[in-house]
Amino acid sequence: MGNLREAQNYLIKAEDNRADDFGVLKRLAHHRCRRRLVKENAGKQTKQIITAALKLAPNAPDAHVALAYYHIFRGEWEKGVTVLQQFTESHPNNPNGWYYYGRCLFHTGEYEKAMKAMISAHRLYPDDCEIYRGLCEILHHSRKCRDMKFYLGESQISFPSLLEQMLKKFPQRPNVWANVGRSLVECLGEIERGCRVSQQTTRLQPQLPDAWFCHGRVLGLAHKYREAVEALEEGWELLNSQVKGEKATGYVQSVSAAVWLGENYQALGDDGMSRKWWERARGLAEKLRYFDPVMADYWQGRVFESLGNLRGAVEAYGKALSGQLLFPVRGEVEVTVKWLEGELKEGG
Repeated sequence: MGNLREAQNYLIKAEDNRADDFGVLKRLAHHRCRRRLVKENAGKQTKQIITAALKLAPNAPDAHVALAYYHIFRGEWEKGVTVLQQFTESHPNNPNGWYYYGRCLFHTGEYEKAMKAMISAHRLYPDDCEIYRGLCEILHHSRKCRDMKFYLGESQISFPSLLEQMLKKFPQRPNVWANVGRSLVECLGEIERGCRVSQQTTRLQPQLPDAWFCHGRVLGLAHKYREAVEALEEGWELLNSQVKGEKATGYVQSVSAAVWLGENYQALGDDGMSRKWWERARGLAEKLRYFDPVMADYWQGRVFESLGNLRGAVEAYGKALSGQLLFPVRGEVEVTVKWLEGELKEGG
C-alpha cells in the first residue's frame, strides 16, 4: 500500500520479537538498503543482517537479492549483478532466482539481458503474475525489446499479445489492469481502450488510494486532464480518510500523486492549483527522506523543474543519481539533467 511509516513500525516490533527469523532479517535488510544505510558503521550493520540471513537460508534467492542491492547502492553495480548471476548459475531451476536476476538487470539498465532472464523465469514458472508484470515493465521501457518477437513456452508472441495474455490470465489483479492500461496508452497509442482498461483497477480496488492514483496517471498520459484530476483527487480523499495525521507523510504514493496533480492542473491552465500541489509535493518529499532518500531527491527534482527552479532541479537530481537512483527512472533523469544544464549555460 506504500505506507512506509506503518510498515516500519511493524518491522521494528517483529525485530524485537523474532530477530533471528529469516523473514524479518530479509525485510530489515531491504528496508535498510532502501534507506541507503550501506556505508560506514550503518553499512556494516546492514551487511551483518544480510550475512545472518544468508547463513539461515543459503539457497534462498531473497537473501542474495538483498546482498546484490547492498552492493548496487554502494555504487558497486557490476558486483551486485554478479551476485544474482552466480545464484542462477548455481540454481538454474529456481524461477525466483531468474526473476530477481531479471529485475536487477532491469534496474541497472541491461534491458535485453533482463528480458532473457525473465523469459527463463517464465519457462520454469509459466503462470506467475509477477513474472508477467516484470516482462511487461521491461518491454514498456525498452523500445528495442518492445519491437522483438519472443517465445513464451512454445508460442512466439509480441508485446501487444503479451498484454492480452495478462488480462486473460490475471483478471482479478488490479495492478495488471493498471500496467496494461498504461502500456496501451503510452506505448501503443490505444488511448480510449487503455483508459478503459486502467479504469478496471478502480473497480477491483475502489477503496485503495493507489488504484485511483494509477488510473489518474494513465488519464494524464492520455491528455484527459480533467478526468485525471478527478481520479487523483478521489485517491487523495481516500488516503486522507484512511491514513491520518503524521502517518500520512510516510505514504510514498502521496508524493507522486501530488506531482501528477500539479502537472494536470498546469495542463488545464490553473497555475494557482498546480503550484499549490507542487509545493505540497515538495513538503511530502522532504518528509519521505527518512524512508527513501533517493526517491525523495528525485521527486524534489521533479518539483523544482516544474516550478522553474532549474538549479534546484539539477542539484536534487544530482543527489538522486549519486545515491544510485535505479533505471528506468535513472535514464530519464540523466537526459533531463543534461538538458537542464544546457538551459542554465545558455541563460548564464
